[in-house]
Amino acid sequence: MRTNKHKGTNRSLMRIPALVLGLILPLVLAFSAALVIQAGIQMDSVNDLRTKDYFQTSAFSNDFYTKISTILNGISAREILDQADENTYIDLGELYNGDSLSFKNTSGLAYSFNDLKEWGLQSINSDDDWIVLGLTTPEGKTEYMYYSDFSKALEDGTLQLNALQGALKSEGISQNDWTDRVLSSLKAEYAASGIREMEPLKNITDKNRNIVYTDVADMLTPVFKIPCAPEGYDSLLDYMNSTSSQTRNFKGTLTDAFEQLDNARELFSNWTAATQALNEYNSGSSNIRYAYTDNSTNDIFTNTDAGYTSDLTHISGFSNKKPYVLLDVNDTAKTEKDAQSGLTNLNLSSEPSSSIESWINLLRNSTYDENCSFLAWIDDTSLPVADSVKTARQYFQTYRTLFIPAAVVAVISFLLFLMDFIWLTVHTGKRNSDKGSTGNIQPELNFFDRIDTEIAAGLVCIPTLGILTTGLNLQYATNNHIASMIIIGITIFLISCMFWIGYLSLVRRIKAHTLWKNSFLRRCLKFLRLCLHKAGKLIEFFSRNTISRIRMVIGLGVFLFLEFFFSALIPASGGWFLMFLLLFLLDLGALFFVYKIALGRELLLDGLKRITDGELTYKIPEEKLRGDQKEMAQYINRIGDGLDAAVEKSLKDERLKTELITNVSHDLKTPLTSIINYVDLLKRKNFTDQEVLKYLDILDSKSHRLKSLTEDVVEASKASTGNLSLEMADLNFVEMLYQVMGEFEERLEDRHLTLMTHFPDTPAMIFADGRRMWRILENLFGNVLKYAMENTRVYAEVLLKNNQVIFTLKNISAQPLNIPAEELTERFIRGDVARNTEGSGLGLSIAQSLTQLQGGTFNLYLDGDLFKVCLSFPQKISPAALSGPDETHS
Repeated sequence: MRTNKHKGTNRSLMRIPALVLGLILPLVLAFSAALVIQAGIQMDSVNDLRTKDYFQTSAFSNDFYTKISTILNGISAREILDQADENTYIDLGELYNGDSLSFKNTSGLAYSFNDLKEWGLQSINSDDDWIVLGLTTPEGKTEYMYYSDFSKALEDGTLQLNALQGALKSEGISQNDWTDRVLSSLKAEYAASGIREMEPLKNITDKNRNIVYTDVADMLTPVFKIPCAPEGYDSLLDYMNSTSSQTRNFKGTLTDAFEQLDNARELFSNWTAATQALNEYNSGSSNIRYAYTDNSTNDIFTNTDAGYTSDLTHISGFSNKKPYVLLDVNDTAKTEKDAQSGLTNLNLSSEPSSSIESWINLLRNSTYDENCSFLAWIDDTSLPVADSVKTARQYFQTYRTLFIPAAVVAVISFLLFLMDFIWLTVHTGKRNSDKGSTGNIQPELNFFDRIDTEIAAGLVCIPTLGILTTGLNLQYATNNHIASMIIIGITIFLISCMFWIGYLSLVRRIKAHTLWKNSFLRRCLKFLRLCLHKAGKLIEFFSRNTISRIRMVIGLGVFLFLEFFFSALIPASGGWFLMFLLLFLLDLGALFFVYKIALGRELLLDGLKRITDGELTYKIPEEKLRGDQKEMAQYINRIGDGLDAAVEKSLKDERLKTELITNVSHDLKTPLTSIINYVDLLKRKNFTDQEVLKYLDILDSKSHRLKSLTEDVVEASKASTGNLSLEMADLNFVEMLYQVMGEFEERLEDRHLTLMTHFPDTPAMIFADGRRMWRILENLFGNVLKYAMENTRVYAEVLLKNNQVIFTLKNISAQPLNIPAEELTERFIRGDVARNTEGSGLGLSIAQSLTQLQGGTFNLYLDGDLFKVCLSFPQKISPAALSGPDETHS
């Protein structure tokens, strides 16, 4: 037993460090795994672990490739923007056809560099007024007009809408209302196929009533405003209206033109962004040096101050000992094979991740030059400038050093977490007192485990989701690396806490088989089952074809039908007041009917209450009731008559029984007295035979006991029926107790019983019969003398409380008290079931009856072998008691 106790204690003590470990290990695992992942990102491949030189890694090669792409795009954009002048254009036809930009107006639909550049710096605005409308000419051609221009032309009378003859009059609208309706339809894009099908349109004329258009439709959704116009035209719509699809070089539709115009604007935005990105690679802000020359135009772009020739390798500061890339594309490189032969040198690392083809394609796709040379290198391998290259190398060196230790820590922490997870899963829910050899012991559950399963899951998952969302938002909003790490750590710790709370509770529920038992879904299913059961009972109730239920169903159905019928007629009828009055009278009648039912129910309840309280002769007034309630009242009245007769018969039988007991006991007194007297005479004879003397003693003892039993029976009978004359007077209850205890003092000492008293100093005055009170106390102390365990204490206490004199007597029973306390006050019931002691079993019954006859209360209490009797009488306050303090003594 001692070993099992120690095992339980050790298991309880181990749970705390196991839980702490379960909270710490996820933090260690998360940070170590993050280091491993970040190191992998910085290194790009496992081969990068084998070299200490960052410039010999594929990570640097890929990063250098990305930066060179940015530089080449910036050079190309700057070359384009630098050559822009008033004669430089972006031709939308070349964009539509996918041709190389010639920066000339070749299709007739071209926008100047300056206009597009200015427009590219502005934000894009849209407006409903810029809806494009298509107007059909009498020749069947389509001309385009902005909604705002069309609306303005209608307002100033330049254009007029002409309806079919009599159409406006038949529809009852004016010319202005019709014009507003047409404009609203066009603006809301409801007239995609023209307004002839939806409006009474005849034609559209000018102010001279000449037919200009025959129909109008909305062609395009609202598009961005265009603050510039193509070369030679007032607007893009002017170009489309002034040319025909057969003659113009731009073969696309108006929608295509808008799309290519947006592409041209986006090109300028990209060129501007590329030049701004190129500025970040100035000599003072980057460790990368570059030199680019266009061999056709001899344009030079570089971020060094040193001059150079066409041979870029002779530029000042360059050394082939440093990381560099040299690309050379000439006019003869027409195929991929020729492009590779045009490559002069490439030396990034022993195994570059970017192929030669990708570098050649990068140079060609980033520039519009077919004959150019490009050189980029790291000016100083010590990286004096704090740019992204230096930051990347620092990260690489740091993460390369931490990669292996972080990986080892991640693996170890994962294994430890797995072991801790398994240990907690196995030992969770076991009590400290469990021996571990039985599986029937109920697991230990806490308050959280007793919550409904779904609610507990919500209490875990919802806060966890909130913690995760809050942590991610805070981590995203902060730019401080240390603060970000702290936020991530706190988030992981709190999520781990919520995980263990939910998971361990789940384990305990599974072990205790309460996962489904405490489920809210189970309660809902039980409630649904109960509802179905009640519905079945209701159907069964109505399936019994009784007149009352049929009347109830028909009456309810008729009432509901009339209610809904009159309610539906009120809004639809011209005589709504009459319908409302009928509905009101119907509801009033229903209210009166319910009132009558409620009144009848109250009469029935009142009658039942009065009959239950003993008023058996009360009759429920049947004349105030109708139907089933009247029939129920008749049955209840008959029950009252039957109960009255039964009670009368019971009282008569009780009187006859009492009289029989009294008469029999009285008749026994005469021969019993003779027996006692003759036994006494025989004892006066000087018999010498010891056996005769023994028999005489037995006769004397048994005759006196029989006499006492007879007197007890008579007194018990009289006390239970109240057939006693009482001589009531003021008594000092404490003084009477002292007298009774004096009578029993020696007999208590012979039984080795110690009497402990606690009485007040002030008189405990009661109004009672002294002789009957003496009999009560005599029976109580005699009961203690017979049944109390020897060598124990007997406690007698008197309290004056709430104008009551309360007497309590307590003792320990020698025999087990395995019966209810109320049975001990019944006649001929004894605490000594084996009847080893003398007694009639009437003592407590007589004491209870005499107490109640004198206006007191008599209560018994059993607590194990503790026997306690409590008497309570109204206190008669004496003048001495009023003047003295309420003190007690023992």
